[in-house]
Amino acid sequence: MTISGKVRTADWFRLRRTGVFLSCLLCAATVNAAWFKNPAQEAEQKFEQGEYSGAADEFTDTYRRGVALYRAGRYTDAGEAFESVDREEVKADALYNLGNTRYKRSDYEGAVEAYEASLAQRSDDQDTLHNLALAKKMLEQTLTEEQEEEAEEEQESEEEQESEESS
Repeated sequence: MTISGKVRTADWFRLRRTGVFLSCLLCAATVNAAWFKNPAQEAEQKFEQGEYSGAADEFTDTYRRGVALYRAGRYTDAGEAFESVDREEVKADALYNLGNTRYKRSDYEGAVEAYEASLAQRSDDQDTLHNLALAKKMLEQTLTEEQEEEAEEEQESEEEQESEESS
């Protein structure tokens, strides 16, 4: 009985030692998992964690870079990224997002152009149709406001000339 107890104890220690070794190895692998990630995976992880500017700096794909820049609120940079997208499978989405970046920057004319270009590739996209209608409405409103301001300035100028002439 004593001998079989020692064998079991020795096996238990051996198993315990192996378990501790494997646990340490697993912890080390988890801690250093970043060592095994490629730049695209690191960028994706940053994006998922909400670190959009950092992700944008690491993405090499212009479409994904544009999305990260847009989420970071860097609309001018995002627009440049979306303009340079070459991949046909995301071109309509890139043009749609380009329209969104221009809309955010109050470039309603540019937004209309981008949405129309997106619709040329995917004519039935409801989001694009909706945003196009909004951009056209804002463009019309902006033009109306500009015309009203010009009319007011012209009227003030005429009134100044009349008051100078009467003096």
